[in-house]
Amino acid sequence: MTQDSEVTTDFGPNHAYEVLNAEGTADVILICEHASNYIPPEYDNLGLEDHFLDRHIAWDIGMEQLTRQLSARLNAPAIIATFSRLLIDPNREEDHPTLIPRTSDGIAIPGNQKLTPAEVERRKARFYHAFHDRTDELVKNKVMTGHAPLICGMHSFTPRMSGFQRPWQAGMLWNRDPRLARALIESLTARGYAVGDNEPYSGRDLFFTMNRHGDDHGVPHVTIEIRQDEVATAAGIAKWRDILAEDLENIARDSHIRSVRRYNP
Repeated sequence: MTQDSEVTTDFGPNHAYEVLNAEGTADVILICEHASNYIPPEYDNLGLEDHFLDRHIAWDIGMEQLTRQLSARLNAPAIIATFSRLLIDPNREEDHPTLIPRTSDGIAIPGNQKLTPAEVERRKARFYHAFHDRTDELVKNKVMTGHAPLICGMHSFTPRMSGFQRPWQAGMLWNRDPRLARALIESLTARGYAVGDNEPYSGRDLFFTMNRHGDDHGVPHVTIEIRQDEVATAAGIAKWRDILAEDLENIARDSHIRSVRRYNP
């Protein structure tokens, strides 16, 4: 793991993903499903005015740059989705009612109303499956080397939702396997941060990516949520890059955490 490692990239077809450091040596893989607010021109912004795409409904603010910087610092493989979650949300099961959201935070998405089954399948093939198929390759390639990588989903959350001011600076989401979440909660709490345990969301509800790419392989995994005002500036992103790099490096040295272990449903 090195701060000065060269970052190599490969790109998915049709604006589906970008992979960083595919051959990175760190026993960490970063997955950022909501990195981008990009909508291809043929979708005409899904009928939304441009300013809506700058809001949290379209992407997880700050997480693309944090993922890039953390990948470089750790020399860790990373994958970022290069399309907006408004087109189709990679962190949802294929039959989830919000896979292609009709509304988000009270805002109607005109281009997602009354979609034909054929259009849903087109988006799945072009964006959703392309992203997850490449993520599968990254994880399987690391696991096949005999290593059990730490799988980290990289997300951010809006400071205020439904009138509630969220007090956590970060949150760790988990479902069945608590190892990585608990280790990060402990390390960040020791630094003086307010850290949510399955807050502001629960890993028992919205956890598709980690279930598929972490739990299915028995490797430690967590969805890391950082409050958006913490990563809204270059200084904030750099701060969390340094914090997470140090903590993940320390956790990766713990053979009890970084091992293959199956948890019953």
